[in-house]
Parts: sequence; C-alpha cells; structure tokens
Amino acid sequence: MSNPDVSERSPRSREEVFDTLADSTRRDVLRIVHGRSSNGVSKTDLAFELAAVTTDTPLASVTDDEHQRALLDCQHKHLPALVDAGLVAETDDGTIVTTDHWLFDDSEFDAILTGRTDDETDLDTLFDALSDSRHRTILTVLGNQYHPLSTETLARDVAAREAETSERDVSQERVERVLISLVHVHLPHLNDAGLVGYDAEMGSVSYEGHPSLRTDWLGSNPDRLQSAAESTSTESLETDSSDDVRTLRGRESIVTTGQSLCETAEDELFMMFTTTGLLEEGCFRRIEDALDRGVDVYVGSRDPRVREIVRERAPEVVLWEPQLDWLNLPPNGESVGRLVFADREAVLLGTLGTPPADGEYDETALIGEGADNGFVVLMRRLLGSRLDHLDAPRETNQSEIPL
Repeated sequence: MSNPDVSERSPRSREEVFDTLADSTRRDVLRIVHGRSSNGVSKTDLAFELAAVTTDTPLASVTDDEHQRALLDCQHKHLPALVDAGLVAETDDGTIVTTDHWLFDDSEFDAILTGRTDDETDLDTLFDALSDSRHRTILTVLGNQYHPLSTETLARDVAAREAETSERDVSQERVERVLISLVHVHLPHLNDAGLVGYDAEMGSVSYEGHPSLRTDWLGSNPDRLQSAAESTSTESLETDSSDDVRTLRGRESIVTTGQSLCETAEDELFMMFTTTGLLEEGCFRRIEDALDRGVDVYVGSRDPRVREIVRERAPEVVLWEPQLDWLNLPPNGESVGRLVFADREAVLLGTLGTPPADGEYDETALIGEGADNGFVVLMRRLLGSRLDHLDAPRETNQSEIPL
C-alpha cells in the first residue's frame, strides 16, 4: 500500500473519503489506528481490537475464528478503502498508521473518532449523503439561509456553483436539468437523511443540518459558510430572531438570501440596485414570480441602465429614480449596493467593498427579519413617509420618490 497525496481536497477526494466513512466498521478501524497513531498498529493487533469492538467482548475473549474473520476483512475490504481515501497508510514494516489528512485537524471529526456512539447508523447516513458532490453543494447553499428556499431558486444557485459562473450566465435549460435531479433524486435522499426539510407539494427546501456536520467538509472554500456556521452553532431555524441582525459575507450567499426574501413577500416588494452588475437572472425570476402572486413590486436605481433592463423584463414593476444619493455612505465608507425590503418586515441591505482585480465586489450585507426586528424598524423609520408614496395611486410605472 502507498500513501496518496493527503493534502488533496478535490471533489473526487471528498467523495472517496465520505463514501469510505459511511461504514461503521471502517470508522472503527480508523478509530483504532488513530488511537495508536504515534507508533501505529500491526494488522494482527488491529484485527484483535476490531473483533473485540464489533462483537462487544473483552479483548481476551476474542476467539481465533473472530480474529481471523476480522483480519481478512481488514486486509481485503477496510484497509484498501481507507488507504485509497488517504486516511491511513502502511509503513515498510507492515505497520498501519494514520496520515496527515486534513480531516484529522478537525475537532468535530476527532470527536467522532474518539467517541463511538450507539447511533453509528446515523453517521452512516450522514457520510453517505456527503459522498455525493451535488448533495454537498445543496447543503452549502441552504446552510447560508435562515428560511426555506424554493426548489427553483436552489436549482439556479446549485447550477451556477457547479458551472463556476454567475447565475445570469446559467442557461435555463441547465437550471431545469438540475431542478429535475433535485426534486426526483437529491432532495428526497437528503430529506430521508434528516439533513434538509423538503416539502414536495409546496416546492420548498430548508436546512436542517446535523450535530456532527462541519461546513469545512462541504467544499474547498469553507469561507462561504462562515456566517451560517456561526449562526447555526447557537440557534436553530425556529429560534425567535426578532432582535437578531445577521451579517452575510460574499456575493453568493447575499444573492441567494435576497432572492429568498423576495419569495416571502406577500403584499409588497421594495428593491434597489446601484448597478447592472448586481442584477442576476434569479432576481428577475423572483420579481416575475412576485408579480404573478399579486405582489406590488417597486425597483429603484439611479442607473438608467438598471431601470431600462427592469422595464424590458418586467413592465408591471413600478420604477423610479431616487432623488437623493442616499445609497452612498460618507467618504471612506462602503457604498450601498442593494436593498431588498419584503412586506416591510424583512430587510437585506448590502454594501460594496473595493473591487478586487477580478472586478467582483467584496460584498457584505446585514439581514433582519420580523416586524419588531430592530434593523427592520430602523429601516422603516429611515425611509419613513417616503415609503407611503408607494401607496398612492399612479398611472405610470415611473415615479420620483424623494429617497
């Protein structure tokens, strides 16, 4: 056996790792080797300890037959899989040792290894679900959300991430293919695993998580889930967040969250965008869906190109040009890039940092939900009577609201 490149974090390596870990006996083997990692363990001793664990008997009570079966299983089934996954290696003298694989640096994974539980079947299900790259992408998207997403919103985000492009550049045909796979294969599987809540009739998906699931395991860029990891460690989706203001970092999580807020609107959807670069295809679909539901939609921008694009795509939207440049904060501050205000009870306010070399803004957003949420109340007072202009009858879709 040889020691593969254990620093590799490619999607394929993750699939091999989690597929290997979706077997309680292999986790037992890894647990035993990890416990002897300083000097390693011989295959004979490993088989004795494995037989004792799997038969739940003292080491001295293991029979020759039990030891032989365990030895054969180790040699022909478990060790080859663990070696291929880069988790263990065999030294020149035949000793089995753990590698310097990145999983061993994770405290939660170490806790799984050191603490065998009565619910090992639950871990089988978890790791089996994580062995599929699309499952991990789905969980990455949902992990950034604090309320359910529609299956189409999820499909568009998943398709964009898998293609490593923006949502506006993903074809509708690709989105539909992903959507079909989600509703017929992946979401039912993840729902059965207890990782998501999936309502097929309503077409909505929510993140349920797992106490042992780490965001670092889901992809090569765990920073995407930093805000979700901080939040879900201390609160659940059902927690009363009327006084909670959360911070989102990164364009992907902000776009998806903004679109999901659009889906919650029942009466009124108030939006602002400073540039065309902030308009995603998914934004238009959420706007069109809201109009179809009878929601009053208002979109404002000082950029005439934004207003023209929205007018062409969604002529029923009420457009206006803000008369005050309130979207720019004081000097040395970050300009406001986007605003989504749903039913005046949920708000997302995104700011734009300095564009890096690739032209993508380093976006940050604040989000608050609930009529009594402090941030929501502040935004209502900030806009004040200006929002009331939206209630006045109008004959055209052009207005000059002094915002």
